[in-house]
Amino acid sequence: MELSWSKEKARWYHLYSVGLHGREYPSAEEGIRACFSDTGVLQLDPLPILGRSHDLVIQARVDGTHPGEVLGLVHRERLGFEYWDKMLSLIPIAHFPWFRARMEAGGNRWEREREERLKRDHPEALEVVYRAVGEHGPLSSAELRELGVAQEARRGWKATLVANVALIALWNRGRLSVAYRKNFRRYFDLTERVIPAPLYERTPPTLDEFWEWLLVKRVRDAGLLPLRGDADSWPPPKGIRRSGPPARLLEEEKLVLVHVEGVKTPFLAPPDAGSLLEEARRHEPDGRARFLSPLDPLLWSRKALKELWDFEYTWEVYKPPAKRRWGYYVLPVLYKDRFVARFDGKFDAATGTLRVLSYWEEPGGLPWSHPAIVSAFQRFLGYLGGERATLPGGGGVRAAWGARAGDGSLCPRLSAGALKKRRAGVVSSRGDDRPG
Repeated sequence: MELSWSKEKARWYHLYSVGLHGREYPSAEEGIRACFSDTGVLQLDPLPILGRSHDLVIQARVDGTHPGEVLGLVHRERLGFEYWDKMLSLIPIAHFPWFRARMEAGGNRWEREREERLKRDHPEALEVVYRAVGEHGPLSSAELRELGVAQEARRGWKATLVANVALIALWNRGRLSVAYRKNFRRYFDLTERVIPAPLYERTPPTLDEFWEWLLVKRVRDAGLLPLRGDADSWPPPKGIRRSGPPARLLEEEKLVLVHVEGVKTPFLAPPDAGSLLEEARRHEPDGRARFLSPLDPLLWSRKALKELWDFEYTWEVYKPPAKRRWGYYVLPVLYKDRFVARFDGKFDAATGTLRVLSYWEEPGGLPWSHPAIVSAFQRFLGYLGGERATLPGGGGVRAAWGARAGDGSLCPRLSAGALKKRRAGVVSSRGDDRPG
C-alpha cells in the first residue's frame, strides 16, 4: 500500500504520531505513565544540563513534570526496563519478552566483544559478580567495590574495573536488569527479581521474528522512517534495509510507503497511517511552543528534518567547542507545524536561573519576546524548578507563578536581594522587579 501526501499533511501526521499534536495528557505522574506508554521508547543520555534527554522528551508533552521523575516512576512502578532499542533506552515493560530474544542471542555486538575479552582475561569474573548480585542485590559498581568483588583493573579503550565490565556484560545478556537508578547510577538485580513473572516466563520469539518486530516498532516510534539515508535512525541488524524484511512487510501490509510532495525519499509508516492522519487533522493546533529534547523521536531522522521540516539540526554536545556552530546543549523550538528557533541554555540550580546563552530565530520564525515563546519559557522554568530566565541582550522571563495571572509578561533581570526575597516568599508591593 502506498500513500501520497503534501508536506503539510505529512507534518501534521508526524506530530500526531509522536505525541506532539492532538494528545492531551494529564499532568505530572499520570501524564508520564500515559505518554511513556504511547511513546514506546525513551532514549537515555547521562548529561543533566537541562534535565536529561528523556526528561525533556516528556516535558514537551506533559505539564507538571521535573527532571529525574521519569526514571524514578518507571522503575518504581515497573512500567519499563532498560535495554538497547534506540541506543540505550527505557522501554515499556510489556515489550520485555521480545527483547529477550536479542538478549539470549548475545545482545549488543560491542558489549559482546567486551565480554569475550573479559572471559579471556578474567574467566571467573562474570560468575563471581553474578553471585554477588544474587546474594546482595540490587547492587551498583560502588557496592561491589565495598564488597571487594572483581576490583582488578582492566585495560581496554579506557581503564575500567573488571566488576563494571561484568555488570554490563550480564545486563547485556539479560541475566541482570536495572532495578533502579540513584543520581543516574544503575543498580542491578537478577532479572527474575525485576521483571514481572508473567513477562519473564513467557517464551521469547526467534531472533528473526524479533528483528522484524523491531523494525515495525521503530517505524511506529519514529512516525516516519526514510527508506534511504539516515542509517542511524534504523534499527539493527546492520544492512536490514537491503535484506528482505522491509519489502516483505510492505507486501504483507504491516507497513505502508508514504510519498511526500517535493521530497525524493519515500518513508515507511505504520499500516494505520492514513487513519492517524485523519485523526490528526481533526485537532486544531494548541498554539503552544515546545522545547524539544535533542533525542526527541521527531528528530531521529535528520533527513526527514531537512527535507520534510526544512530544518537542519545536529546535536553538538560531543563536538569540540571549536567545531560547534550553534552551541553545547541546543534545543529546537517547535511551534504548530514548524521549527521557529533554537536556543542554547544552562540552568543554575543555586540561583534558580535559566541562562539562555544564545537564541537563534529561524527564517520566518519567532523572536524570544513572542507570547508563545515567553509562555514556553515559563513552563520550562516550572519544569526546571527555576525562577527566571535571562536572555541575550539583558531581557528575561519570570516563572509563571510570578507573573500576573500567568499573562506571560517579560521582566528585567532581578537583583540579588529581590531574588533572595522571592525565594523566601517575600514580595514587595512593587514586585521586587528592579534591575540589579
